[in-house]
Amino acid sequence: MPVETASPRVRTAAPAAGGWVLFHPARGEVLRSRGLLTAEQLLGLPGEVVSGHADRHVVRVELAGGVYYLKRQHRVGWRERLRQRLAGCGWASRCEREARLLQQLESAGFACPNWVAVGEDGRGRAFLLVEELAGFVELRRLLSDNRLSLTDRRGLAERAGQAVAELHAAGFTTPDLTAKHVFVSPDSLAVALIDWQSARRVPGVHTLSRLRALAALHASLADHLATGRERLRFLWAYRRAAGAEFPRSNRTSEYARIINSYAGAARSRRSIRDQRQPAAGGQRLVWLAGEAVCAVPDVAAVWPAPAVASPFYQDEPPDGRDATIRLPDGRPGVLSRFRSVAPLGRLVAWVRGRPWRSPGATLGRVLFHLERYGIPAPRLLAFGQRETGPATGDSFALHEPPAGEPLDRWLRSPHSFEERRDVLERVDHLLRQLHDAGCRLVRSAVPFRVDPAGRVLVGDVRAVRLVRRVGDRARRRDRLALARMLQTPTRTPER
Repeated sequence: MPVETASPRVRTAAPAAGGWVLFHPARGEVLRSRGLLTAEQLLGLPGEVVSGHADRHVVRVELAGGVYYLKRQHRVGWRERLRQRLAGCGWASRCEREARLLQQLESAGFACPNWVAVGEDGRGRAFLLVEELAGFVELRRLLSDNRLSLTDRRGLAERAGQAVAELHAAGFTTPDLTAKHVFVSPDSLAVALIDWQSARRVPGVHTLSRLRALAALHASLADHLATGRERLRFLWAYRRAAGAEFPRSNRTSEYARIINSYAGAARSRRSIRDQRQPAAGGQRLVWLAGEAVCAVPDVAAVWPAPAVASPFYQDEPPDGRDATIRLPDGRPGVLSRFRSVAPLGRLVAWVRGRPWRSPGATLGRVLFHLERYGIPAPRLLAFGQRETGPATGDSFALHEPPAGEPLDRWLRSPHSFEERRDVLERVDHLLRQLHDAGCRLVRSAVPFRVDPAGRVLVGDVRAVRLVRRVGDRARRRDRLALARMLQTPTRTPER
């Protein structure tokens, strides 16, 4: 496997079967001195998964007294390589494209994450290792902590507007300009952006691209984190720094109206809705055996060895029923096992250039999503999936046992009229929460439970699925279906 030490370059052909690694000339020594020379070794660096998607995630890695972030792509599909080729980046992965952009940003003098190494392992996996932005914190966290004075908040709005305008003036597009990608130094109020895998450097950034980027930032920053005056000050500073490259024929108020219009449409996207939610207390995962076992940190610390073992994976097919097990530290968990035969699903995933998501991984994703939106539900403990053949696979999901008793059983028990009314109102409220979070009910079983204090929570997580958008008709259908199951009259939902 060749090991190179040049600057990132555009690849002109598909990578060799043996894989490759590219080290930064100045920063790669921290890896080479520790014998981390191959893509396989770097992809296997341990750490907590801090964010991710079905086909990629980001791992926080502690190495040589420093903090790094490892971006891992599980599979680089043919559609992605073709997309990068058409964008002028060769047959590259997202990781290689981002390393190239980071090199260009660094050469242009912009604050950005310092890349350390990039590469592929020859089996369809790619990675990019970057240093932590030392001294910077995420914009949403800084604003929510209320650590800035009013003067500093106004100064930050101006610095942020100026920073984005300078990037655009230098020809860098910002398709991923959202609140979670903006980092700020609390001391100097310097601004840096992360996640450049979809950006390009062009002779000039079009006005429409600028407005859509500003709208995405405006939409993804929750209303309570910045006032209208601060948002207008950001726009005013952007216009001033952009100069003649940003048409001055319209007033700032007119641009604000256009940005608000674009932001209204952007807020319907799930990724934007997720960023507008309050922090969920730091959702983290640890990969114990690749995709086969992913657990939350406190569970990973007590996970049995070897990680891939019974009862999570067994030779006997699952019987379709959940089982209650105990982890080595004694805590109980509800285990759902799945065996999949999905030739069509695997084929569609390959054609789309995306990884196949098993029922266990889907269930784990739903549990994480409910936690992010603050919806009461069992806490995710672990999940995993492994392919056992060209069209087959095993998977599992493990979560805490739900509290209380099923709602339909609770309603059949003797309770006062006031207790029943209060619980049904809470059911209605929880259903609205699910809809607002982009979830629908999909099973004929009642998914809710009632705990001894009268609180209503999601008990049967298999009865919930994620969708792109929940319209008024879908909301009514879920309410009617739930009412039929409970055999109670429905009310018009509050708007």
